[in-house]
Amino acid sequence: MNAKKHELQYRPELKQYLLPTLVYYLKLIELPNLELGTYIHHELETNPLLEEDSQEASNEEEAAETEEEASETKNETKESNELDFLELFSEDTRMSYGREESQFDPMDNVTVEGEKLYDILMRQAKVVFNERELDIAEFVISNIEEDGHLAVPPEEIVREGYDMDDVVRIIKKIQHFEPVGCAWIDKKEPLLVQLEDLGYGKDSIEYILVRDHLKDLKSNHPNGLMKRLNIDEQRFAEIKEVITKLDPKPGWRYSNAPSRYVSPDFIIDWRDNKLCAGLNEESPPRIRIRRQYLEIMKNRANVPKDQIAFIRRKIQAAQNLIMAIEQRRKTLIRIINGILEYQHEFFEKGYSHLKPITMTEFAKQLSVNPSTVSRAIANKYLESPWGIHRLKFFFTAPVCHTDKRIIFDKIKEIVESEDKSSPLSDTQIAKKLSRQGVIISRRTISKYRDLIGIPSHQFRRQ
Repeated sequence: MNAKKHELQYRPELKQYLLPTLVYYLKLIELPNLELGTYIHHELETNPLLEEDSQEASNEEEAAETEEEASETKNETKESNELDFLELFSEDTRMSYGREESQFDPMDNVTVEGEKLYDILMRQAKVVFNERELDIAEFVISNIEEDGHLAVPPEEIVREGYDMDDVVRIIKKIQHFEPVGCAWIDKKEPLLVQLEDLGYGKDSIEYILVRDHLKDLKSNHPNGLMKRLNIDEQRFAEIKEVITKLDPKPGWRYSNAPSRYVSPDFIIDWRDNKLCAGLNEESPPRIRIRRQYLEIMKNRANVPKDQIAFIRRKIQAAQNLIMAIEQRRKTLIRIINGILEYQHEFFEKGYSHLKPITMTEFAKQLSVNPSTVSRAIANKYLESPWGIHRLKFFFTAPVCHTDKRIIFDKIKEIVESEDKSSPLSDTQIAKKLSRQGVIISRRTISKYRDLIGIPSHQFRRQ
């Protein structure tokens, strides 16, 4: 009996393990240039081994020495069993942390100073949803804008291969996450969800007032409204107080962008009669490891052990950061070059030549995980000959968010190519636009046509 008590047993166990460099990479890939510059300055202040590199590029010999020293440091520590970093970020395969190759999301273990709305919603989603549901939830949350608005309608999410009932159910659950009301499509949605969260049912006057009479609530003459709802002035004042405390854009509470100043992260311009894409690298400073500390590690005979241990830790952290910044740069360059290649006609000719593509389709073209593309383009802007745009502008968006200039150009193009002896009516123009993925009403066509100075079909006949 005693022998069995002390019997050794083999039990296989899976543990999540993240490379420190990958942690840095996941943290940095989401940051726009201005925030990356702030983050790097913070690292310069907290790690005495780092210094700003004022040169355009580091000396090759110094870079080789740094790499050799970092390798030596790794061999002397317990980090020797880590995966090879280059293998992890192979250019021609999906990143190894993708959902197809592992069952966890590394973002679980990444802590970010000043959490973004994405992080807050995802943390709650991982508690509520199972693995299959979480895949949909991540797609939804990745497309929630800073104010909480869901930038893609359920119909577009279904095109990615998901079931409509599942998509709608998951969106409804996310709307009740903190901050309550995010993932809204209609402007009334966050208010109605917040009322539900406060305990007001769909048959309550508060709910009915927001759902059916929100415009009337702003009127200076509420007597007609009070009569329709069969309430007195005191009750109306109580209801109005509840409603005015609701938040129509709940995402702003967790936005890290108090200033609306935009600094483009990417630039596409003409050089020698050729369109070229690149990163705007004005803001983030270049960094390197101070040479004197590398020398100490080479000649450490008279250096106390505690100082050696401290320098070794800081060199490792510095090396991880430098490698993560470089991998971030490579990933963003791949993405911007992919956008330039796919949308080349837009950058060359203008809005009417913007081609539709979803983030999932684009990610397949680059052979990366869709969540990588989603994180990489979040809150980033591109400057081109046609102005400054959010990167999300270049991916399929709901019709209500399609840039009006694109619709104007498409209407012009249709009218210019029509048979002048039998001009197209507004209804026919709307049908042609619908075949191009732009679904708008005949009335809107009429309004836009007037705005750009195109007469009705009766007056275009020749």
